[in-house]
Amino acid sequence: MIQVDYFMSHGSPWTFLGHKRLGEIIKKYKVKLNMRPVNYGEIFPISGGLPVSKRPVQRQKIRLQELKRWSKFLDINLISQPTSFPSKSMLPSLLIIASQMMKTNKDFELAHNIMNALWVEDLDIDDENVLLSILNKMDLSSKEILSLANSEECSNTMQRFTKIAIEKNVFGAPTFIIDDQIYWGQDRLDFVDRHLESLIEA
Repeated sequence: MIQVDYFMSHGSPWTFLGHKRLGEIIKKYKVKLNMRPVNYGEIFPISGGLPVSKRPVQRQKIRLQELKRWSKFLDINLISQPTSFPSKSMLPSLLIIASQMMKTNKDFELAHNIMNALWVEDLDIDDENVLLSILNKMDLSSKEILSLANSEECSNTMQRFTKIAIEKNVFGAPTFIIDDQIYWGQDRLDFVDRHLESLIEA
């Protein structure tokens, strides 16, 4: 079966901007999506990346301009400088992984809702109560998922996802991989679409 590896960060606005479009592409071609929340705090140091606050002023300025351009183009009411950015906790990503492990079939939706809370609703997604509210609104077993998210098992899974990302030469979020082809950034989704189309037609 054709598969797409999706390496993402709950704290990345670019991941958020491309998330729903990726979901539409996956449904369009009926392929398997492997969504892997990873720790870019481990990836950046070995790949030349820097957190936003440590980037040169020129790069920070163009980043904000690009976020406004893309959010307007995609008609997404994104707040380019949310109050609680950057997220300093891995818990939001661990919740997504816990949801996967529990086979809720809502992990993709949960990822969207967590990112939407940060980038549209301007909520503090490092706050456990905010995350529990999101889970409850989705009719998910909030306490059970939270307990699993805080487990060593879940942490080890995220470490494994991060190791896979490093082995596959991932350095930024979001990254989409089909076979040996790496597509970095939500602005590469058109290429992802065309790649999948070519595989379906082959």
